[in-house]
Amino acid sequence: MRLYCATNLARPLFEPITDDSSGRVPTRFDSNQIPLIDESHMKLEAASYAVRIQDNAVMDESWETIKSQLRITRAENDCLFDQRGTRLIDLFSGNGTVWLGHANARINERLAAQLNRVWITGGLETEIHLEAVSAIEGFMPATHRVAGLYSTGMEAAEFAIRVARVVTGRTDVVGFARSMHGKSLATAYLGWDNRDGVRLPQFHRLPFISTVAEDELLELLRCTLQDHPVAAVFIEPLQGSGGGHAATDSFYEQVYQLCRESGALLVFDEILTGFYRTGTPFYFTKMNFHPDLLLLGKAMGNGFAVSGLVAHKDYTIRPEMLPGSTYAGNPLACAAITATLTELPKLRPLEKVPEIEKLICNCLSPLREHGVQVRGRGAMWILELPDRFDMQQVSLRLYKRGVLLSYTGRILRLLPTLTTLPDNLAKACEIVREELTDN
Repeated sequence: MRLYCATNLARPLFEPITDDSSGRVPTRFDSNQIPLIDESHMKLEAASYAVRIQDNAVMDESWETIKSQLRITRAENDCLFDQRGTRLIDLFSGNGTVWLGHANARINERLAAQLNRVWITGGLETEIHLEAVSAIEGFMPATHRVAGLYSTGMEAAEFAIRVARVVTGRTDVVGFARSMHGKSLATAYLGWDNRDGVRLPQFHRLPFISTVAEDELLELLRCTLQDHPVAAVFIEPLQGSGGGHAATDSFYEQVYQLCRESGALLVFDEILTGFYRTGTPFYFTKMNFHPDLLLLGKAMGNGFAVSGLVAHKDYTIRPEMLPGSTYAGNPLACAAITATLTELPKLRPLEKVPEIEKLICNCLSPLREHGVQVRGRGAMWILELPDRFDMQQVSLRLYKRGVLLSYTGRILRLLPTLTTLPDNLAKACEIVREELTDN
């Protein structure tokens, strides 16, 4: 049997490989195997493509309209498949959560086993929770421990605010413009003005390096720390929704020092950048400090709803910090965390992420000559497009060519899986480059 690329049915992708002595071809994604499409799917795929072409001629040419009619029926590694069987190379991976690939067999097996044991206990301890905590702390410096596990990054960020206020006895919080820490009133206000009339006088939003030089920004922070009883300073070291901006390591080290001098806690939001997304285990790994509080999530559960707060061991978690929550540390989430973090080192991220970065850079860096700002690191890249681009039309054209990614404002976000096939990633990046070059 010959195997074919789903986007080019006339071209063989590669010869079949087998995973055992029986000669069986793998059909289910495994993080150590490559998903293939056999000839039995070719007619369905070709018919689907013909229907799609016909539909595109009559449908409202709006990405939002088409997206509302799109139904994803299954996923496999770095691809999604819609109700017609059309394959989409997924460059967004569920907001960067599906780090080890969609439908990862080993993670699925661990979740399925947990489904038959216990789902939730109302706060009573479970073995799988202890395993998840141990798995996370295996990536942490010895000075830090897991303070709590939750479902969303917003919950973890809100908990970090409460922890910092109790630890320091202070009230105020500092954030930087265009950062994303969640969408509650408090966490959203740290990063942007939602134009909803909300004013939180104890929350201070400073500009970031996209609009202010680093030395000026450090002076603004110094003044804020001097003039207000600041409990915590929140930083998203590489902005995922705010344009891919990142300050220098020296800037972050000086922020840490200012926090030490003032008594404020430094909160590093690595919900998106953590677990090798930018090449190192965490963004702070290459710096000369460990943040007081660390926000985790997304990749930690490979698409399952998980988040967490890691804190320095000097900070005792107390009842007035309100650490509990209905789904906090629930066994299903803990099973996803344990399986994901067990599999992650086996995939050699220190080798693979630089390869992903090199491929993306080689393909997309030429877009800078066309006015596109290309920013990022590792497997996290942001394209900021000039005003001449219609963002909906860009997304629509990419979809028609079998590539799925997300945009917000004038920003396209590329967050491929660690397990992405090089051919798929190269093809998707080539399509992105062509669409943005021809515009």
